[in-house]
Amino acid sequence: MSLPDTDSQTTPTFLDEAALKELAALLDETHPQVALAAFQSVDDSDAAVFLVMCSQLNTENALAAHAGKLFAQLPFDKQVSIAEKVATTETVDSESAKRIWNEQIAKIKEAIEKTTFLGEGTANLAKLLSYMDVTEQNELLEALGEKQPGMVNSVSEQLLTFEDLGNLGDEAIKTILQVLDKPTLALALYNAPTAVHDRFFENMSASQAEAVEAETAKLTFEQTQIADTARHSVVSLVRNFAAKDLLKIG
Repeated sequence: MSLPDTDSQTTPTFLDEAALKELAALLDETHPQVALAAFQSVDDSDAAVFLVMCSQLNTENALAAHAGKLFAQLPFDKQVSIAEKVATTETVDSESAKRIWNEQIAKIKEAIEKTTFLGEGTANLAKLLSYMDVTEQNELLEALGEKQPGMVNSVSEQLLTFEDLGNLGDEAIKTILQVLDKPTLALALYNAPTAVHDRFFENMSASQAEAVEAETAKLTFEQTQIADTARHSVVSLVRNFAAKDLLKIG
C-alpha cells in the first residue's frame, strides 16, 4: 500500500473518518508524556509509518499536530532514525499498516490505564505555595530557581497573575504607582484587562493619568509586542513589595 496521499482516494478503509476522529479524541485527552511513554518502545520503522499516516490522513490537521508534537519530544537519536525512515519509506503493506495503527492505539490506551495523572506540576506547586505567605514563597522559589529557573517563572506567574492586580486595594495600587516608571506602566496597561486598567487609572491623579495616556500614544508597534514583559515586571514588583510588607495582596 502506498502511504495515503491527501490528494488521492487511496485511503484504506481502516483509516476512515471514524478511525481518525477516534485517535484524535484519544490524543486530545491524553497527557503528552503518557503518549510519549507509549511511543518510546515502538520500532523506528513502525513509528515512521504511524507518524506519516497521522500527518497525512486528517483534513482538520488535528492528528498532524499531535504527531508533530510527539515527534518533537522524542530523544534526538530516535528522531534522527525515524526521520531517515520517513524520508525513505513511500510504500508499506496494507496489513502491516493496519497492524501498526492498531498496535499503537492499543499502546496508548494501555499507557493511560497504567498512569495516574496528577495534573500540571507547576500548577500543583503553585497551589501548595498559596498556603504560605509571600516571604516564604519567595525563599522557596529562590532556592528552586538555582536549579529550575524556567519552572520558577511558571509557578510565580500562577501564584499572582497580572489579572489578579485588579483585586488589589487602593493603597496597594497607589504604592505601585509611586515607583513604576511611566513607560513600563503605559506598556503594561496597553490592551490590559479592563478590570486592571480601571483599577490603576482610578488611583491616578489627573496629571498622572494624562502622562500615562501620552506615553501610551507614543508606543510603537514593536513595543506593544512586549507588553507581556512589562506586565511580568509589574507582577514581580508587587510580589517583592508584598514580601517586604510594603503592600498587601490578599
